[in-house]
Amino acid sequence: MTRSRLAVASLSAAALGIAAVLVPTASIAEPITETPAASAQVIWADAPEDFTPFAPTELDGEFAIADEWQWTAFAGTEGSTLSDFGTFDANGFTSNGSSPIGLVHGLPASVSGDEFIAFMENSSTNSGAEVETGVFIAGDGIESPQVTTIATVDGFRGVSTQWGAGEVGMSTEQFGSELAESGYAVIAYYAILPGDAPVITSPPADPSNPPVLRQAAPSVLDAAPTFEERLAAQGGGVALRAAAVPAAGIASFRIGDLTTYFTPQPTAALALSSTSITVAQATTTGFTVSGSGFAPGEIVSSGIGTGAMGDSLPDTFIADADGNVSGTIVLPAAWAAAGDYFIVLVGESSGQVASSALAITGAAPVAVPVPGEATYTG
Repeated sequence: MTRSRLAVASLSAAALGIAAVLVPTASIAEPITETPAASAQVIWADAPEDFTPFAPTELDGEFAIADEWQWTAFAGTEGSTLSDFGTFDANGFTSNGSSPIGLVHGLPASVSGDEFIAFMENSSTNSGAEVETGVFIAGDGIESPQVTTIATVDGFRGVSTQWGAGEVGMSTEQFGSELAESGYAVIAYYAILPGDAPVITSPPADPSNPPVLRQAAPSVLDAAPTFEERLAAQGGGVALRAAAVPAAGIASFRIGDLTTYFTPQPTAALALSSTSITVAQATTTGFTVSGSGFAPGEIVSSGIGTGAMGDSLPDTFIADADGNVSGTIVLPAAWAAAGDYFIVLVGESSGQVASSALAITGAAPVAVPVPGEATYTG
C-alpha cells in the first residue's frame, strides 16, 4: 500500500455511490442471532431533539466535531429538523428519501492507528442495506485534505470490518497500519441514509444563458470529497447488513465504548415473585425478580433500600437480546429484619433503573417440641 491509499479509499466509496441505484426497498439480510455484551455506555437517540445540526468548526488548524449525535441534510433541501427528513419508530430512524441524511458522532479523544484494532473490536451496525457507514480521519501526514471520510464496505463488523472498495479495499488491520504510518487518527464516525440529492446550479454570468449544472460528487480521484458531496453521492448499499430494519433505516450503532439505539427508549420495569415474604424466606430461598427494558447484553446490578437508606446486593444479571433479566435474590443477614423495602435493578451500561416494593414480615414460626409419653420395647 502507498501512503496515499487512505485518500484513494475515501473516494472509492463516493464513486461507488454515484453508480448505485435506489431500487431496494427492504433489507434481505439474515437477522442477528447473537447478543453481544453491552458497551461501557448505552444511550438512546430516538427523537429529533437528540440531534444537533452538524456544523464542524476548524480552529487553529484542528477540525472539531462534537462528542454528540449531529445530523445534516444536503444543501438546498428544505427542512430545519431531522423530523423533516425521516421518522423514528420501532425500526429505528428511517429516511423518507427527500434527501441524503448524515448522522455524525465525534469521539471524546482521537484514535490512532496503534489503537485502532482495539477500538474496532466490538463495533457493529444494525442498519438497512442502503445505509453507508464509515469514519472521519484527520491528520497532515499524507497528501490529502486535513479531514476526510473512509466508508466501510458492508457496515461495522468488529475487527472483520472491510474498508473502501474494489482494488483499494482494506482490512481493519491494514487500515490501522495506514493510520499509524501516515499520522492520521479517527475523530468521528457516521451513517449516511439515502435520498434524492438536489441538482446544484451555478448562477450564469449572463442572465440570458441557461444555468450550468455542477456535478454533486467528484468524478476523478484527484481530491477528497466534502461530506456534502459524499451525501450527494450516496444512493445505495454495497452489501447486505445483518439487520431486520428498512433498507433506508438504522436501528443501532456501536463503536468504541458507546452503543446508540435509535429505537424508542424502553421504560425499565421490575416484578417480584412475591411482594411479601418472611425473614426466613428472604434469607434462605429468596425471591424471584423479572426485569425488562434494559439494554441487550448489559450487566444489571441489584440493590435494596428503605427510606433514605440503601445498599447494593451481590446478585447481578445479564440482559438477553430483548433487554430482559430474571433470577433469584437471597438477602444477606444485614437486611434480614421485618419492614418495608424496595428492590432496585440498575443497568450498568444504560443507567436504566427499575424498582419494586417488598414487605418483609416477622420470622417464620419455629417448631416447638411437644411433651408426651413414649413407649419403648425390647
